Amino acid sequence: MRYTLSPEWDIQVPEVFQHRVDGEHVIFWTSGITLLCTVFSYSGEKGRETLLANLRARAEIKELKIIEEIEGEIIRFGYLQPEELHPGHHRLALHAFTTAPFGCLQTSFYLDDAAFLQDQLKIWASVRHNPQGEPK
Repeated sequence: MRYTLSPEWDIQVPEVFQHRVDGEHVIFWTSGITLLCTVFSYSGEKGRETLLANLRARAEIKELKIIEEIEGEIIRFGYLQPEELHPGHHRLALHAFTTAPFGCLQTSFYLDDAAFLQDQLKIWASVRHNPQGEPK
């Protein structure tokens, strides 16, 4: 099902996911997977460049696997981060940022089983940006 997150952003999430709004976040979840979506804006290309540089530096310092794609004005940048919740319990986090000239949709996927990663990458790829109403 396609969910509108803001006037500028929407995402396709399978119907097996439940969802709720928590402040400025939309949270989707199903067994073993949680997805946190947050929309934010910046003042233009300089803001996007700063965001991407900071994200890249954070991922490189920790030697994390980086995913980056450019599609027209949209730049997708993400990194995979293993997390230990408590001794013996690990999960994989995919912190994914879909950036446009004046805003970003951050989607953080938390997976109890890394085997679910490919399906979550498809959800990330489904993000659409509708630039209506953005500053020119």
